[in-house]
Amino acid sequence: MAFTELDKKQVAEKRLKFTVFLHIFMLLGASAYPEGSFFTWLFINLAIECVIVFRILSLWKQYKFDTKRYYSLQVYWMLTGFAIYSVIPFVKMVYGNTIFWPLLILTIGMFIAAHLLKERIGAIFVNPGKLHLLVLWPKLLAVIVIIGIVTMAVLRAHSYHSNVGLFAFLYLIGMFALYTAVPFSLTEERIEKLKLT
Repeated sequence: MAFTELDKKQVAEKRLKFTVFLHIFMLLGASAYPEGSFFTWLFINLAIECVIVFRILSLWKQYKFDTKRYYSLQVYWMLTGFAIYSVIPFVKMVYGNTIFWPLLILTIGMFIAAHLLKERIGAIFVNPGKLHLLVLWPKLLAVIVIIGIVTMAVLRAHSYHSNVGLFAFLYLIGMFALYTAVPFSLTEERIEKLKLT
């Protein structure tokens, strides 16, 4: 059964609502913690969200009849926004500390590296010859979760800020989400080529 243009628009809007809801939930937390400058960070995070929403809407307009491409890009922006709002609290927390600049440079470098490596990451998901790497993906997530839990416990035991372990854990999850997101930005033609290389 073929969708009308209106049906396609409604499906896209439902996915946008979920993305915005997820991002609003995340950006409120990212603005509130660590404590201080809530409204300043709320303004910054809402500005980031406006850019993301504008980009998704422009992509819907461009690809509203190519649902596979639109949904792929929409997932990319949803996960990228999730990654951004997940790393902000930890970066904010170390501001003024000696590790702030190295961490900020590392974070920006990892965002850039993720996009430079998107084809290699995409090949892991679609190339049958890289199945051995794909099975490592959920194991990597499990390792991140274990490291996050241990980090939270150790930092809490050493009387650091009560949420520093949680922020470090969210930072790791955000980076994992980013590296999961980037293959969704690839075109279908490129994905088909990656299946064979």
